[in-house]
Amino acid sequence: MSGSGAIPSCWICGSACRPFGRARILEKHDVDYFECNTCGFIETEEPYWLTEAYSSAITNSDIGLVGRNVTLARYTRNFIFALLDRDRTCLDYWGGYGLFVRLMRDYGVDFRLHEERCENLFAQGFEADLKVSSRYELLTAFEVLEHCTRPMKELERMAQLADTIAFTTELLPARRPRPGEWWYYGPEHGQHVAIFTEPTLRYVAERLGMSLHRHTRFHILTRKVLSERVLRLLRMRPVEAFLTWRYDRVSTARSLLASDYERVTGRPLA
Repeated sequence: MSGSGAIPSCWICGSACRPFGRARILEKHDVDYFECNTCGFIETEEPYWLTEAYSSAITNSDIGLVGRNVTLARYTRNFIFALLDRDRTCLDYWGGYGLFVRLMRDYGVDFRLHEERCENLFAQGFEADLKVSSRYELLTAFEVLEHCTRPMKELERMAQLADTIAFTTELLPARRPRPGEWWYYGPEHGQHVAIFTEPTLRYVAERLGMSLHRHTRFHILTRKVLSERVLRLLRMRPVEAFLTWRYDRVSTARSLLASDYERVTGRPLA
């Protein structure tokens, strides 16, 4: 049983949970996991080990960080150009080092960064001030929700900032692996405390008054009416390859690289 001896309620829907398994976190903490009886969400006991887990904001086992940002930037650019207003400002929520924001600005999309725990290395000068009332065309939250001890509160905050949210998180496979049977639990770094399921996402969408869609690499929550036909086309490799070629040409003309350089340095890019 958990360290407190109590079975927690679900961090998403508030329903009762039941024991789901146990794993050794950071090679020293025996941690209990619980499954929601209603929405299927998986959560740890109250995560007392997070200070240790975040001694480095980005775990050193995340060797796919750069490649993932490059891939997600391309898919996000294609999604925006095909279905959203490419001229409106977007927000990357808990965006880490700012690499994704820099890539998106190079693609010609005015992205801003929200990050409080990690040093902004690549998007300095393009931070979002969430204390100012703003609405964004798109909010991205890549590899964020599995880190949240109260993810529903984060999702509600996101939904106040944008009508469309694009996010990534690995959903629990249909075979329902227990802790120790699936890599995404991440016991070696201890940062993944929230595991989502398909029913969990459906509950979230209903709670927020949004529709749930799939893109190629991410999930979408939106209040807008998005064409399922276009979304299906975007998932087809020949169409995706064609749009990437086409949008690469558009992005070259739209790139904010030169104007950002002048803003940061005070002189034009030679």
